[in-house]
Amino acid sequence: MEVKRAASAGFCFGVKRAIELALQARAENTGRIFTLGPLIHNPQVVRLLAEKGIEVIQDLAAAAEGTLVIRSHGVEPEVLAAAQELGLKVVDATCPFVKRAQELARDLTEQGYTVVVVGDREHPEVRGIVGWTGGRAQVVEGPEEAARLPLLPRVGVIAQTTQPLDNFEAVVAVLRRRLVKEGEAPSELRVFSTICHATAERQQAARELAAQVDVMVVVGGYDSANTRKLAAICRESGTPTYHIETADQLKSEWFAGARVAGLTAGASTPDWIIEEVERRMKELAENAQEEMQMADFRTLRGGEIVKGVVVAIDQNEVLVDVGGKTEGVIPLRELSCCEISSPHEVVSVGDEIDVWVVKAEDHEGRVILSKGRADAEKAWVKLQEAFEKGTPVEGVVREVVKGGVIVDLGVRAFLPASLVDRGYVEDLTKYLGQKVTCKVIELNRARKKVVLSRKAILEEEYQRKREELFNSLQEGAVVRGVVRRLTSFGAFVDIGGLDGLLHISEIAWHRVNHPAEVLKVGQEIEVKVIKIDRENGKISLSRKQVIPDPWDTVAEKYPVGSLVEAKVVRLAPFGAFVELEPGVEGLVHISHFADWHVEKPEDVLNEGDRVTLRVLSVDPTGRRIRLSLRDAIRKGEDVAGDEQRTIEDSMTVDYASAVATAETEEDAGETAAIGLPDDEISD
Repeated sequence: MEVKRAASAGFCFGVKRAIELALQARAENTGRIFTLGPLIHNPQVVRLLAEKGIEVIQDLAAAAEGTLVIRSHGVEPEVLAAAQELGLKVVDATCPFVKRAQELARDLTEQGYTVVVVGDREHPEVRGIVGWTGGRAQVVEGPEEAARLPLLPRVGVIAQTTQPLDNFEAVVAVLRRRLVKEGEAPSELRVFSTICHATAERQQAARELAAQVDVMVVVGGYDSANTRKLAAICRESGTPTYHIETADQLKSEWFAGARVAGLTAGASTPDWIIEEVERRMKELAENAQEEMQMADFRTLRGGEIVKGVVVAIDQNEVLVDVGGKTEGVIPLRELSCCEISSPHEVVSVGDEIDVWVVKAEDHEGRVILSKGRADAEKAWVKLQEAFEKGTPVEGVVREVVKGGVIVDLGVRAFLPASLVDRGYVEDLTKYLGQKVTCKVIELNRARKKVVLSRKAILEEEYQRKREELFNSLQEGAVVRGVVRRLTSFGAFVDIGGLDGLLHISEIAWHRVNHPAEVLKVGQEIEVKVIKIDRENGKISLSRKQVIPDPWDTVAEKYPVGSLVEAKVVRLAPFGAFVELEPGVEGLVHISHFADWHVEKPEDVLNEGDRVTLRVLSVDPTGRRIRLSLRDAIRKGEDVAGDEQRTIEDSMTVDYASAVATAETEEDAGETAAIGLPDDEISD
């Protein structure tokens, strides 16, 4: 395997300078030497400096006296001032590119600009730059954050020195659009690319190399932002990429089958680490080659399971490369535990699969293999674990049989029809070829018996969603639901996984004899949650509370004294109930039927009759309307005399006595009616 190193990799100018200044300070001073935080983001280099007496502290208070080396990332001006107050000697090893960004941030702030820093807000370099603006800078990590910035009149943009150029340019493009107020003169936007040219070159070199190799290794501290960016850039090319700090983290399997490997390193990685990694990569490649050569001479034994790669497929068998310069054959019947019509249902050319060696050599000198048996061996182990722990398993439905379906789990598993779904499934063929997730509810390897339940998984999911919805649902909420079932007493409505009862009395403002008069199964409706019984898991719903109440407008629609058309809906001993409109019923007391004594309401009216009545009183709060047939007739409006039954001709009645009797009965009837609920009156 060839190892190619990126054209630009390892120490940058700023890092190299910081190390040299720190070592120089050590050589020129006999006192203690400190760095506030690690000098660079490379633990191996920091450890080497510590061995030379250069200490890392996290707080200036720990530096009583001595020399403070400012690390390459730079610091806030307050840190420099504090160091001077403590009497520390300061060696400023801030990278010149970082120093330029700090000075620009300071100058722009003094000139009245809002500074926008493109970078990682948690990185010490960015925190230092923000400090040079007095903490007033805005930090954005990408174009999405830039789009959320408020409109600002004067903006200066700078970058963290290790930022990818494309990200910086994307942020600037957003700001050019975002920070200009429509209809006004353009806001002032000044852009300064403070990206280190060495960073851009290193990233471009890594990008180009990753496109040419089979595997990439990126060397550098895990805390190094520029090293992490290098690894991300290499991965974007699609090449397998591994980020390491030292050579001993390399693994031989990374280079299996690789002809060319690429190597790059972050700005904080010294040459000696890069060279050590390169040597180790070559050693591992040589070892891997030797192992592959040894594998070429391996002898296959019947009953063992080996890995192979599908190289060819025909109608009745599959050719598999199992190494050892050997190709084996899987007959169609050995491809799966279930019956299949074509190998293409199970494998494709290029697939890596496990196979069971049935015969190391048959009478034709061929190696006979079985994918089905290898799958079964692995499957039984997984099924046993799934059965014991109650974890789900996934397989493909291969056959419809009597009473259920067969699922391929590497072994044949039976899924009863009653456990396929939460409800009854009439046609099981729709599941053929479908992936299903199930629980193992019965397992017996000796009898090769596996029984599954998909219903258990669906029920758990249903109950989980039901509980989440139940806990989040509030009384008074208005939701949409689907009518699932109608009964004589109401309808059951699915409101997103929960069934609520819509009682017949809550379906509409008017009297409903059966829910089917208003609703149908499958209909989507809007309902209000009027009661939640969390203890018993019950929900009461109302449809009528989300539609207008006709009683809200009865006073305007039916003023006292007006004539109205109504339909007789019920007769009672004391009078007749009439419907003026759906949901609005009124009472015609028997004493208001006629000017003469009426013994029974049915002597004058029948259910279903349409009559003209006069409004006597309206009580929207009590939901009562009193009406009179007599007063409508007496004034001769809308009712002809010949339509009145000729009771006068057939009866001799003392008018005064009849009126007195009627008035007495009216008072008694109305008193009784007022004291009874509507339902009792209707009965």
